[in-house]
Amino acid sequence: MVVAFLGDVVGSVGRRAVAHAVPVLRERHAVTQVIVNGENSRQGAGITPDNFRELLRSGVHAVTLGDHVYKDRAILPVLEDPEQPISRPANLSMEAPGKRIIRLSSPGVDSPPLYVVTVLGRIFMSIPSDNPFAVVDREIGAIREQNAMVIVEVHGETTSEKQAMAWHCVQRWTSSGAARVVAVVGTHTHVQTADARIIDNCLAAITDLGMSGPHRGVIGRSAEATVRAMAQQYPVPLDVASDDLRACGVVLRLDAVSRRAISIEAVAISCRA
Repeated sequence: MVVAFLGDVVGSVGRRAVAHAVPVLRERHAVTQVIVNGENSRQGAGITPDNFRELLRSGVHAVTLGDHVYKDRAILPVLEDPEQPISRPANLSMEAPGKRIIRLSSPGVDSPPLYVVTVLGRIFMSIPSDNPFAVVDREIGAIREQNAMVIVEVHGETTSEKQAMAWHCVQRWTSSGAARVVAVVGTHTHVQTADARIIDNCLAAITDLGMSGPHRGVIGRSAEATVRAMAQQYPVPLDVASDDLRACGVVLRLDAVSRRAISIEAVAISCRA
């Protein structure tokens, strides 16, 4: 099974970058499933039902969200719909609206089901959330299919917290048990890290996938406006940038029999604005 996971989609230009990248991923890497973090799809913060449907039309199979999950409340009915492949962070309150986990259908008859669960980091994050380690254990422990594979996404600020989650999953969810974690990927910082690796010959990990959107700017925002805001402490709108579009993420090759990651490759696919 070959799975692509792309980082935070920023604005309409990010959606365009994803639409360009999907057929490239299929041609170059024989990707069968595409997952994206879509929490910045709506003008750089949040996601609308139309944004979500546009991503699906471009060939995306599942959309995860982060701390901007409720920026546009029009997405709530979609989040609550059990048939829609979109989820909110699982370690928000149990009373928060939206699904906590996504189950993707197997691309082949004999392929195991693939689950995706997202948790928010707690270090330097302003939104209150529950213990991400305990919540990952809770969500994976609730999966009843004996042959399931799981990808965990940590939407957080620090590399240390994301690396710790990878080691936690190696220790708890790669040996015995009904479900096995095959990858732990990080999102939120919008900067792709250079640490893609396989841990203990079983779990793929990277601390940040990077951003799908405009790279001529500051994490997707206008460079001029961001510099003015930071250097002069001047309140200006931080509009989404428009140039140097790239879809960043990883391609995961998974062994469906042993339920282990074979390889992880960081990708950055450029497209014209």
